[in-house]
Amino acid sequence: MTCGDEAICIPHAYREALETIEESVYRAGLDYYDLYLIHWPNPRVGQYVEAWEAMIEARKRGLLRSIGVCNFLPEHTETLIRETGVKPSINQIELHPYFNQQDQRQWDAGQGITVESWSPLGRNTDLLGQEILSDIANAHNKGVSQVVLRWHVQLGAIPIPKASSAGHQRDNLNIFDFVLSADEMERINGLSRASGRINDQDPAVYEEF
Repeated sequence: MTCGDEAICIPHAYREALETIEESVYRAGLDYYDLYLIHWPNPRVGQYVEAWEAMIEARKRGLLRSIGVCNFLPEHTETLIRETGVKPSINQIELHPYFNQQDQRQWDAGQGITVESWSPLGRNTDLLGQEILSDIANAHNKGVSQVVLRWHVQLGAIPIPKASSAGHQRDNLNIFDFVLSADEMERINGLSRASGRINDQDPAVYEEF
């Protein structure tokens, strides 16, 4: 399936995917979606290329402005490019200081693919209580979450945090009046772990429908 948080899920089979995109645009009362993403590659199902081809066709028809993927490893994206000649504009991946995805980010950047971060604040972890982050936040007179979001921006990623109130939304946006030093960036990167995925959702094997 192709889906996201609070989004419509579509099957990966080409015709069903295209029909679902058409119906979802119609039901939303829109002329087009600005961005549409494949949520997981689901490699054992093996139809993500069909879903991608459906999205390419939907873009040609004017139903989608930009198309991308979520949780795609280089091997998955290489398959899309080889089979269709079309690169995703965005790859939305799990990215937070406990899992900084350095190799994945560098590969995507080399392909001109923008990285978007999901769970940028390390949902359901003790990340925001980290002493290193607290020290950096105090040095800038900022909150820990603001420091983490600024870290994402300086990595070249687009964080998409959730916020429980208007105040938190404002705080999340108030991250452009300070800059983390190279040393501070390195200290935050030092928190990364090889096994840092929150729910062990490895796209090489994990599937979601």
